[in-house]
Amino acid sequence: MHSFVWYMGLVILFTIVLIVSVPSESAEDDYLGTVGAATFPGDIGERIWLDYEKTVLERSNGEIRLRMLIRGETGGEESRMPSLLRGRVHVSSFSDSGMSRVVPEFGLLAAPFLFNSLEEVHFVVDNYLKQPYAELAEDKGFVVLNWQDVGWLNIYGGKPLLTPVDTAGYRMRSLQSSASVLFLQAIGADVIHIQRTELVSSLQTGLVEGGESSLVLYASGGEAEYAGHMTRTRHARQFGFSVVNRRWFERLSEANRDIIATSFGPESAQRGMAVDLLRDEEARLSELGATVHELTGDKRMRFRDRALPNQRVLVDEIGGRAQEIMDLIAVGRAAFARQSP
Repeated sequence: MHSFVWYMGLVILFTIVLIVSVPSESAEDDYLGTVGAATFPGDIGERIWLDYEKTVLERSNGEIRLRMLIRGETGGEESRMPSLLRGRVHVSSFSDSGMSRVVPEFGLLAAPFLFNSLEEVHFVVDNYLKQPYAELAEDKGFVVLNWQDVGWLNIYGGKPLLTPVDTAGYRMRSLQSSASVLFLQAIGADVIHIQRTELVSSLQTGLVEGGESSLVLYASGGEAEYAGHMTRTRHARQFGFSVVNRRWFERLSEANRDIIATSFGPESAQRGMAVDLLRDEEARLSELGATVHELTGDKRMRFRDRALPNQRVLVDEIGGRAQEIMDLIAVGRAAFARQSP
């Protein structure tokens, strides 16, 4: 008798645990899909995703609800990409470095000194690169919905880094891309890769003395406090991409596909937001006591001459359609030069 009561108690307890821990089907059905991202309050990423959620709700008359996990709940890029490909996350955003883990050709966008000006970047991207990169992404299981312009990559350190002589033997943190490693090696740095979450503590202890970053991330991420000199090498442009799981997307109704795909703000507006944020963070750098160094053409050419051969190295390392894309960039730059004053 006692054993039977004990057994039934276990059955009841197990049933309660199941009921509490497993979301009801109706609760899951409240959401069309899950958005996964890692944003911070007030940054461009947060504004883009919150505007997107609002637009989706308005255009669907409140019928399309998205589970917005945009505070890093789905992890960083390394863990979020497998979740997207498996359909656990349906809509997300990645850097060019994050995209290159699945589509290596995205890593070519960070090649040193591909572009000379912001206007040239936008002209070539809009007219020559979006289609081939969309094809590459779809072959790997996701659809690119939107490009974001993050900003120029520059170098920073605890001292002015104005020529490759200054960076020779200097301990610099690379980004998670071959382009970053190759660039820092080319300018003579002692290259160390560490996770971004460990960067500030590594600057504090002297494990690294500098690195490369966009100005916005340098100002907002804590680096400026411990490595107070940024040099505007403008050696590469950083991009972000909003993407969607292809299988999930193709199962949606045509009306819902249109809403999901076209509810981001116009790229012109996002680019304007990036310019505004850059201006705000430049002002904040002076408050932090950091110094931004502008390079003369001659000094920038010294970095360019060291790093430019790595474009060929990167193309060979990536393979695939990398040479085709590099040729398209050359065609686009020539077209931009013809139509520019």
